[in-house]
Amino acid sequence: MKLLHKFFLAFFITNLAIVGLLMGLIASNLSSDFNEFVYQAENQHIENTRQQLTALYESQGSWQSIQQDTQVWRDIADPKPARRAPPPPKNNPPPRNNKQRPNINNDGKPNAQNRKPGPPPKPRPKPKQQGQPESKADDFLKTGRRLSLYNANQDVIVGKQFIDENPRKEAITVNGEVVGWLGLVPSNAIKDSPASEFLAKQLRSFFLTGAGALVFAILMAFLLSKHLTRPINTIINGTNTLIKGDYKKRLLKTTQDELGTLTDNFNNLAATLEKNQKNRFQWMSDTSHELRTPLTILKAQLSAIQDGLFQADEKRIELFIEEIDNLSHIVNDLYQLSSSDAGALTYQKKPVQPIQLLKQVLTNFEPKLTSHQLTLDIKGLSNPALNQDQLTLLADKDRLRQLFSNLLENSCRYTDAGGTIQILAKLNVQQLEIRIQDSSPGVPKNILEKLFERFFRVEQSRNREHGGSGLGLSLCQQIVEAHQGQIIAMDSPLGGLCMKITLPLA
Repeated sequence: MKLLHKFFLAFFITNLAIVGLLMGLIASNLSSDFNEFVYQAENQHIENTRQQLTALYESQGSWQSIQQDTQVWRDIADPKPARRAPPPPKNNPPPRNNKQRPNINNDGKPNAQNRKPGPPPKPRPKPKQQGQPESKADDFLKTGRRLSLYNANQDVIVGKQFIDENPRKEAITVNGEVVGWLGLVPSNAIKDSPASEFLAKQLRSFFLTGAGALVFAILMAFLLSKHLTRPINTIINGTNTLIKGDYKKRLLKTTQDELGTLTDNFNNLAATLEKNQKNRFQWMSDTSHELRTPLTILKAQLSAIQDGLFQADEKRIELFIEEIDNLSHIVNDLYQLSSSDAGALTYQKKPVQPIQLLKQVLTNFEPKLTSHQLTLDIKGLSNPALNQDQLTLLADKDRLRQLFSNLLENSCRYTDAGGTIQILAKLNVQQLEIRIQDSSPGVPKNILEKLFERFFRVEQSRNREHGGSGLGLSLCQQIVEAHQGQIIAMDSPLGGLCMKITLPLA
């Protein structure tokens, strides 16, 4: 499965889970809150209706007005602002016509003794106060249409025939005595009630919104996956280019995250491979050149002897031996460098007294120094602190001797006759610093760091008939680094080159 598909599935599943969880919570909360709202609205409606019915019964002592005129029930149970005022009770006597005049006194007031008492007027339900808004919940839920009224014996007055058909029943009491019953069929008990239809409509709207959000999430997941995999595909194409051997390929960094870091690493890798390729070609070229020179001399001399131009005398044989020694020296250096690169150059480290070892190497070099007419200055090794038995290094004695020999050989080879080689040493906080510096000629500052490159030689300024293989300083650097030390090439105060070696003490 491609990374694009993995990203897409990850985003899609995450968005699907979020949308599903969100829609589930919304539906649950909506249903719960809406049902609670319906219950409270119906409860409030029942309470208001029960209070008005109680007041009506207290004033009339019966349910006769409701039985005679259902409009009274509607005004109480299902009030409407535009509904007409309830008519007067039917048992009230109608007013007389204008021809009948009451018996009045001289002062214009009715004569009390001639006035016949009529039945007392029956109170009507209290009308709603003007300015009081009607409950929108009552109008929406139509609670009044689901109410039923029963007398104390649970016989129907208005509504459903049997009281048990109402899941909810509320008693109407007057002075502690049950005078009637109020029944209600709750909205949630009706299949196609307005509340159920409203809730279903809202849930459909939410689910459609969730489906739209999910479609949008799928689109965004695809776009984000493409966006995230675009730099990865660029890096993949770049690595394919490196595999084909084109190390000049570089990628444009477009992000500052881990992919940007990966892009930087790719560019660094490409630069390293390009440099190594150039170094390999240069290595092969330099190695071929270094091996070709003594072989050419040997072949030319042997061909001349074979043709009778030269005699195979002692001088010619000595020249052959010298060129063979040069070849052996180059091959040996190449072997040691390749072994070091491959990790096969072993080091057997033991406590070593470096100053004593350096003095031994200097003693062995005295004949060569004399033959090159060079003066050796070792006053810098006379400090008593440098000759203590406790001054030791954890090092390979043979490799350390090879290090000192290569550096002294380099100074002898490239220092003008009559010059000086000076050896200095000092202690720096658990480190031993050794400087091997010589007199002119010097090395330009811009190529001091190149001295440790393989086959690099400053032939133009340090001219010698035999300039060596150009591998000695590279080998010295690897030996020092294998001992956790550091070697630096710098200008010498004597006018030549100074090699500064820093090694950690045991």
